[in-house]
Amino acid sequence: MAKILEFTERFKENYKALPIKLQELFDKKLALFVNNPFHPSLNTHKYKTSEKSSIYEAYINVSYRFTFEMTKEKYIFRNVGPHKIIDRGTV
Repeated sequence: MAKILEFTERFKENYKALPIKLQELFDKKLALFVNNPFHPSLNTHKYKTSEKSSIYEAYINVSYRFTFEMTKEKYIFRNVGPHKIIDRGTV
């Protein structure tokens, strides 16, 4: 059974603020994600290497990332933006 995709308001706002080319690239990455959240090109890993956390970080490209939370029923997309946003802890 496929998991539900849910997008937080912060994610939606930050996605809209991305340049159109990055939105298109994220959309392509999302298609990969739906088929395999750990696809090699996403470089998906636990956020801040916390083994207890259910929050993950994945790559759009070398400079842009997105974060998501994984539950049994769904993927909750929390934030998207430049690497510095994620590094500041705004997951």
